[in-house]
Amino acid sequence: MGEKSLKQNLSVWLLAFFNLLLLTAGWLMIFYAYPRLPDEIPYWLNLAGQGVLKAAKSPLLFLYPMAQTLFFIFFWLMGSIWVKKPEPIGEETKPSAKKAGQSSSLSKIESEKTSSQQAEMTKEQAAASCVSFSQNSYQPIPNQKPSALVKGSLQERVTQGLNPELSQALKNLKKELILLLLIFFNLIFIHIQRSLIWLAHGLSAGVNKFYFFSLIIIILLLLPYYRFRRRLVIRLSAG
Repeated sequence: MGEKSLKQNLSVWLLAFFNLLLLTAGWLMIFYAYPRLPDEIPYWLNLAGQGVLKAAKSPLLFLYPMAQTLFFIFFWLMGSIWVKKPEPIGEETKPSAKKAGQSSSLSKIESEKTSSQQAEMTKEQAAASCVSFSQNSYQPIPNQKPSALVKGSLQERVTQGLNPELSQALKNLKKELILLLLIFFNLIFIHIQRSLIWLAHGLSAGVNKFYFFSLIIIILLLLPYYRFRRRLVIRLSAG
């Protein structure tokens, strides 16, 4: 388990390193390209049918890497709050409906067997069993109420939720999701900045819409990917 946690921490650090590389690349690209830009440059691209906004060259172009950095900080802070928030894991650890149906059918069969066995007992056997049972010293077992059973199951779930290894694995999984999302958001910012620079030099017509919307689709697909991995981690820890 120690090797697994080490690999998870390593993946988190690698994703954080790639994010810092993308942030650095965004700033370096603007600093390198700004002195070489023409006198009139575009500040906004044709993303959804609107026209390209062009104006005189000014340091306003640096708003793009600034927005990228501020977005990264804000998203990471909000994600850190989400990482620290505990999650209920009772749903993933519940038995399936099929298993519940099988257990209920087995309990019905057992109850039918016991009732038939009790009906077949004669009065002499019942009396003899009562006499022999009374001669032996015993302590009565208190009846457990259904509420006590429910509380016991809830305590088991809470204990399982407080498992430090499982808790750390879920936290690392959340960090991986946040850093993966930030990587693709950084790629979107960098693509917009590169498209502005190339459009200013007449090297391209603007944003590559196929690449741009592919990044957005990947961001949306990361959410079900996280849910799948979360269920897998919980089931492996329970098994």
